[in-house]
Amino acid sequence: MRPKDFDSTLIRRGRKAATFADMVAFAQSVHERPFARLLEELPQLARLSDTKFNLATRVLRRRFQSEPEINQAELRQLGAEVADRASSDWIAGRIRAIFEFDGD
Repeated sequence: MRPKDFDSTLIRRGRKAATFADMVAFAQSVHERPFARLLEELPQLARLSDTKFNLATRVLRRRFQSEPEINQAELRQLGAEVADRASSDWIAGRIRAIFEFDGD
């Protein structure tokens, strides 16, 4: 089996999203997904197209910013750990970029 065969529903939804309605459903899935699962899926999210990754990043950042500061610090640390284990520098950079931003 190829690694892609193990993709989660979220990743498959993101990969297949082609219409506006599909993109909305993908964004909603990112919004509703527990942070623990999202952290596991960050490397696969980072492999999506720029448009889909940027959409997921916007949703994740909004959720991240709504968390208490102590949770933000923990999530930032966990995100860095996931990035450190990424298969490439490009994927790691995309993962780190999710957590490196100026608050709106």
